[in-house]
Amino acid sequence: MNFADAQLHECYDRNFATGAGLSDEMCQVCALIAAHDFFQMIEGSHSARVHESVEHLLSPGLRPGLREWYRRSGADMNQAAIQFRDQLGLLAGESLEVPDSMVLNPS
Repeated sequence: MNFADAQLHECYDRNFATGAGLSDEMCQVCALIAAHDFFQMIEGSHSARVHESVEHLLSPGLRPGLREWYRRSGADMNQAAIQFRDQLGLLAGESLEVPDSMVLNPS
């Protein structure tokens, strides 16, 4: 993955966890979301790093991984994660919300 911002790239690399039983796409999505959350907390939502992380998350190559990320997350998301998912969905022009019928319920 190519980044315009060196600090974003460094943060992405620190958060990229291989061998956790996730596909490469899922590891990329996980690292990008972690970097997004970090820079949004530190720099605010108008940060160029935040915008670049969103651009990568919405790239055609990562879209299947993003869909899988939210399918796996299911009901285990806090309000901030739900808002971010909905924001990405609006920008992508598609719903990333998992239908209730697809949410795994362990009970």
